[in-house]
Amino acid sequence: MGTLLLNSLEIRNFRGFRHLQIERLGRVNLIVGKNNVGKSSLLEALQLYTRRGSPKLIWEILEARDENTRSPSSRTVNIGDLLSSLKYLFYGRKELKELKELKEHLEPILIGPINSPEDTLSITVEWYVSKVDEDGNRKIQPLQPEEYETVDNPVPRFTIQLGEQQKTSYQLRLDTLASSLLRSEFVEINCVFILANGLSAEQDVDLWDGVALRSLESDVLTSLRIIAPGVEGYSFVGDPESRTGLGRVPIVRIKDIDEPLPLRSLGDGVQRILGIALALVNATDGILLIDEIENGIHYSVQSELWQLIFQLARRLNVQVFATTHSWDCIEGFQKAAQEKKQEDGMLIRLSLRKDEVVATLFDERKLGIATREQIEVR
Repeated sequence: MGTLLLNSLEIRNFRGFRHLQIERLGRVNLIVGKNNVGKSSLLEALQLYTRRGSPKLIWEILEARDENTRSPSSRTVNIGDLLSSLKYLFYGRKELKELKELKEHLEPILIGPINSPEDTLSITVEWYVSKVDEDGNRKIQPLQPEEYETVDNPVPRFTIQLGEQQKTSYQLRLDTLASSLLRSEFVEINCVFILANGLSAEQDVDLWDGVALRSLESDVLTSLRIIAPGVEGYSFVGDPESRTGLGRVPIVRIKDIDEPLPLRSLGDGVQRILGIALALVNATDGILLIDEIENGIHYSVQSELWQLIFQLARRLNVQVFATTHSWDCIEGFQKAAQEKKQEDGMLIRLSLRKDEVVATLFDERKLGIATREQIEVR
């Protein structure tokens, strides 16, 4: 079992987080809190951290929340529209109504372990000017804030920095930010993200291809048996050249049934668990993010699912972050965390205190008391 990728977390100026500090993280972390307190935003911040501020990922996040300002019929976006979209990522975005205000008051997003500047990711928009050097070469140079009003036509660029490594900046153009060819200049951390509505067919296929014919297949099979004990095997069948996922579907072999069955015929719960298992084994030596983990899963198997997550997370060196609204999910998490008597599990409750999001931590002992006494922690 390897060391944790993140033993703490600090987020500044991202969405609703002015300054969020989580002083201790576990190997498996369950995030709870009321609606609109920032649970999904916390997962987004972690995804941005692992992907090192990938511009393509940022554009995907904005599109998923309908925060991009592009008209559905338009293929182009001007700089003003892009800046109007990007401001949704920054704390205090509601007050930044004009580009002039955005330029003068934008504080960088900072994500990383507490008191670890060398591992902190910085995301911001900086203004640059094009200049010609002594050799006649044209280069872009960042402006200092005091120069903003003295330089004609400064150009905004999306800027990423990890620790003290050299900054990387990108043009604010739609074809740049949304390009599938654009890769971060920094080494990324392996990360898989399961949205609340589950994985797409294409994601299922890609994750299956990552474990097919390897020993990890047995771990996925074990997970399916949590809900369907009679499952003896599974596979994806169809056109192997299909990359949309539409041509390949999961099937299972059930004990005492001659013909294989489509996995979806067994219900949404089995499909959800398959997605979690495939994501978990593909997140080896990395991070797994799951939004609303309880979706589609019956309360009676919550504890068994969490036991499997704890077991695989330890063995495959995965750090897990999941959100939930479900008390049954919390109880199942607590039972699984308590079983091994190891400090692997952490429940993180987000709440508003004087208009600022704060985190309250419950380790196995505190969570055991809370669930035994039926103390509300959601």
